[in-house]
Amino acid sequence: MGPDLIIARLKAILDARMRVLTLVEAFGEGDPRTWIHTLASIVTRAQQHADADAIQALETVSHAVAEPSLAYEHRQALYTAAIELGMPAIARLFITTSPVVELPVTLKKQLGPERPLRPAGRPLTLGERKSAARTHDREQITLLLRDPHPMVVAILLDNPHVTEGDVLSMAAMRPAVPASLSKIAAHPRWSVRHPIKRALVLNPATPLAAAIRIATTLRAAELAEIAQDPSLPGPLREHAAEVRAASLRR
Repeated sequence: MGPDLIIARLKAILDARMRVLTLVEAFGEGDPRTWIHTLASIVTRAQQHADADAIQALETVSHAVAEPSLAYEHRQALYTAAIELGMPAIARLFITTSPVVELPVTLKKQLGPERPLRPAGRPLTLGERKSAARTHDREQITLLLRDPHPMVVAILLDNPHVTEGDVLSMAAMRPAVPASLSKIAAHPRWSVRHPIKRALVLNPATPLAAAIRIATTLRAAELAEIAQDPSLPGPLREHAAEVRAASLRR
């Protein structure tokens, strides 16, 4: 399927989740090499900001390639086709595993069974903190934003009283737990917000596979910034440089 048809089909689907599932199903149809050319064209159009529909399509692509329901054989076929076509930046989108990052001792301690919300407060169990993460109280939410546990983060992300600024602070937190950042990167509401995407990519603790797929949706100037940031993993910097260069060549 060509890029025009895919972009039009995705545009016609109003629900973001349904767009992702539709694309996942479509990945199993047709020639993988044709799909790789189509995805490369969508990336280029979105990067050049000439096509708002392509930007939305690329957002859908970035979630579809990480979708667990994408069959392994289809993922492998698309990855192999991208490599054979000399498009490593597109191939990387289909990688879901990331290097294991060793957590600092202080962060490991915070992931223990109990921790206080305030330095001098009573230690709370994980269950108590999960329950508290459903609160509407702003002071309580502000304290819980510093809780690094992935289960607490997951509940906060679904709390209707949590704001974009709250999620941005979690995405930018250092040091951070990779699994917690993964929760943000996969969240249907927050993962599409540009400031949050940028914060995730610039956070060295974000799992590499997630950072690579999210970086693909960022702007050319941001890709240049990522490519030159020595605090970020080498493969991420290389990916940012390749996506930017490919878009400029086309």
